[in-house]
Amino acid sequence: MTQVPVGVRPTRRCLADLDLPLPDLGQPLDEIENPVIATAQVIPELRDAGGARRILSLSDRVWFKVKTGDRRAIATQLNNDDSPPGLRSRPDTWWIGAAGHRQADSPQRDFYESIRRECTTGKTVSTTHLLPRDWDWNRLTAEHAVAWRREMKRLVIGLISMSLTTGRLAVAEFQHHRVKAFVRVDEDHEAYLAIIAEGIPDPAIFALLLDCVPGIASDAWQPEPSPLAEMEPSPGEVIWSTLFPSEVASAILELNPDATQ
Repeated sequence: MTQVPVGVRPTRRCLADLDLPLPDLGQPLDEIENPVIATAQVIPELRDAGGARRILSLSDRVWFKVKTGDRRAIATQLNNDDSPPGLRSRPDTWWIGAAGHRQADSPQRDFYESIRRECTTGKTVSTTHLLPRDWDWNRLTAEHAVAWRREMKRLVIGLISMSLTTGRLAVAEFQHHRVKAFVRVDEDHEAYLAIIAEGIPDPAIFALLLDCVPGIASDAWQPEPSPLAEMEPSPGEVIWSTLFPSEVASAILELNPDATQ
């Protein structure tokens, strides 16, 4: 399925430092409206252009300064070894580890000096505790799940709307699979909806696709071939069908007004 891009994310520690409430899972943490988080989004580009300022006192890994108004923060790009194994190939590599206030009148209380002291024991510097922890990775995974379901619902509604308005099979092509929708009206003017997947072996994923159809109960679906839609799956296809009431069809078209234009 489509991979969800991610920007420079604040850790839970950073959110606490900024005194920010935790948004629901539909709000990616890197999109929170906050000057520090917004400024941090340009750090990767600045680094690539040679304009990001490194914090030399945090010498165990490369951290960059994030400055805005009277707020300060630090951001780093993770190595593969810093990420959980299942996420190593994803682009979720930049994080804001901590934040604080600028204290120009008191160097000892300035954020960058405070973070240096926090991470230094004798001659040893360790910022490992500022990296994302289990909570941060779990939150990221949950955000991706919510975003994926939202994207799939938009896709499924679009395919159904297309089939409704054209009377033909509607197909969405991906690299390794296809998702299809087909609305058929029989001679008795009874309508049927079929959702077809090709190359999706995981039943849980298919169940999520069916759940993306609004107005249809989960127990209303049945696998094909069946007496309902009398469709014979091709090799590699899985087909589930259901009766398709006119009020459900109208509601789906209202959710996708472009299909009727």
